[in-house]
Amino acid sequence: MQLSIITPKTEGQICKIVNPLPDENPEDVYIVMEDPSVFDEDENIYIVNLKDLQRNVHSPSITPQVSIAKNELTVIAENLEEYIKSWND
Repeated sequence: MQLSIITPKTEGQICKIVNPLPDENPEDVYIVMEDPSVFDEDENIYIVNLKDLQRNVHSPSITPQVSIAKNELTVIAENLEEYIKSWND
């Protein structure tokens, strides 16, 4: 079954990396940290791993940001609330 790729269009969308590197967990989930609509598909945007964000909940600004090509991401939820609600589906 082939994954349908939906590139991010708005800040706050929840994504996964389409082709993770060998040292990356393919199940990791990221939140888009900037407006991706102003970038071309092959340009890099900043994302944050949700696990890292949870670890730094009291100081989210120190959470490491990752730069990745927009077309290397696929949207799995429109926002964090929708993503959390999907756990019950």
